[in-house]
Amino acid sequence: MTKLSVLAASLLILSSPAWAQDAPIKGVVELFTSQSCSSCPPADKVLGEVIKRGDVLALAFHVDYWNYLDWKDTFSDAAFTKRQYDYAASFGSSQVYTPQMIVNGKQSVKAGSPESVFAAIDEMDKKSGPLPVAVSATIDNGHLSISAGAGSGDANLVLVIFEAKESVDILRGENSGKTVEYRNAVTEVRTIGMWKGGLLKVELPAKEYMEKKGYGCAVLLQRQTANGTPGEIIGAALISGLES
Repeated sequence: MTKLSVLAASLLILSSPAWAQDAPIKGVVELFTSQSCSSCPPADKVLGEVIKRGDVLALAFHVDYWNYLDWKDTFSDAAFTKRQYDYAASFGSSQVYTPQMIVNGKQSVKAGSPESVFAAIDEMDKKSGPLPVAVSATIDNGHLSISAGAGSGDANLVLVIFEAKESVDILRGENSGKTVEYRNAVTEVRTIGMWKGGLLKVELPAKEYMEKKGYGCAVLLQRQTANGTPGEIIGAALISGLES
């Protein structure tokens, strides 16, 4: 991509970042959802509750396979459908469904309540500890600066752009007549680097993110399986967008 040609290898030392995450990320929750799925609005609401916890990065990936039901999801993308199918392959399955939540890239959980999601995160924390690699991200002086600490193995450094909040009036399909508030709806995913177990520092121009009021971005450090499908998430950072 032409935008990535401006990547620099060095990281500026920033003394007072304009945007930064409030607390270390303990877990990452990915919700696969659709505006055309009648079972999804309760899960969309649960995601909003998960976001309030503060130490969990919660992202909504809107799939496109329900778009045939007379309503095209305004956030849907074939790339997000592929991500869900790739997760299914990672888990040894060929089946996908909505709503589905995946925690830390390695466990599928029911999206029935915030408590069930928190229980899954806390259980992982007891068994294997928090996300093992420290990841930080700041935006200041026109620069998005990302740093991943040392560890073992390798992983992809992934930048995720999302719309923090939007209410959508659904006019047709299974949810016809409903107005649903969507939180952290992903609009773009980019792999921006490879982590090989050592300290990694990357810098991007922040102009395109800062101009999108109400948007935010997150960084995932995610392993791949031997088949190239998404694996365990071992680090994450969140930067909130400008408030509307």
